[in-house]
Amino acid sequence: MSDDWRLTVELADEGNAPGLVNALRELELEDAHRARVGERVVVSQDEGNVFLYADTEERARQVNALVQERLAELGFDADVALTRWHPVEQRWEDASVPLPTSDEEWQAEHERLQAEEAAESAATGHAAWEVRAVLPSHEETVSLAERLEREGIPVVRRASFLLVGAVNEDEARALAERLRSEAPAGSRIEVEPGGQMAWEVAPQNPFAIFGGLGG
Repeated sequence: MSDDWRLTVELADEGNAPGLVNALRELELEDAHRARVGERVVVSQDEGNVFLYADTEERARQVNALVQERLAELGFDADVALTRWHPVEQRWEDASVPLPTSDEEWQAEHERLQAEEAAESAATGHAAWEVRAVLPSHEETVSLAERLEREGIPVVRRASFLLVGAVNEDEARALAERLRSEAPAGSRIEVEPGGQMAWEVAPQNPFAIFGGLGG
């Protein structure tokens, strides 16, 4: 089941969240409700928020109606929001925001995501993305780390792998391509979301090599 649509229920009283979750899970046992929304209602809870996931807008709106009914029956106050997953920007958007339909719109959405990641990296000092380079030997790891550091690229080195910070996914992938061409045979180069390590070696300007962001 694809979970491209999400209903977020933010309860005024966080203590009511378990009661709502239990009430919603009871819907799975009722034939009338299964006929309205399908075989199951996917429910999760995070403190005072309850989340429900659906694969289509129609099903999500049916779930919304059921949630509103349950809230009224239970007498719980809550704000309910329907959102849709946007795969390019990698976040939930209001249901009224359409997905891009042309190459130009997809590119514009991608560029917005990259700009937001870069701005967040600059504001927090934390690399939004990292490149992990796993090399065959300790000596080769040291050699590559020293070469990158001479260029001003921030590196965190461990026994046989390096972490290199990047301000966004595009710059991380560009760096990974470069390292794949320069690293010794048998190396493994991976791109991954930042784990708050690679910027520590150069706190004054950790992303200078990637466009001069930072103080």
